Amino acid sequence: MMGEMRHSSRLGTEIPVTFQVGKNTFSGTSANLSDDGMLIESSFARENVRKVMRNLLKTRECPVRVSYAAEGKLFTRNGIIKHYHLDFLGSQSVYRLSFGVWIPKLRMRQQKGL
Repeated sequence: MMGEMRHSSRLGTEIPVTFQVGKNTFSGTSANLSDDGMLIESSFARENVRKVMRNLLKTRECPVRVSYAAEGKLFTRNGIIKHYHLDFLGSQSVYRLSFGVWIPKLRMRQQKGL
């Protein structure tokens, strides 16, 4: 069994974020934060899932640009999607995408005062 591969602990907190994958910008919510990344969750209609997945499937590490507000300031960071999970939410043709973003030196806990 492999040991823990995380470099820093996770803090469960929800913060609204916008993220850009390819040429498309979407909104979501952080599910947890660490010093070097965040887990983002977002719901998509079918056509938007296709736009995101097209980019995710092109490469092992998909670039993403994440924006969020902390203590009244807007921050924008470049990162890499390291892993993702896609769920179909039933007859409404809605999909839920959760993905882990590595953002070097995020240190959001200091920015947010957490």
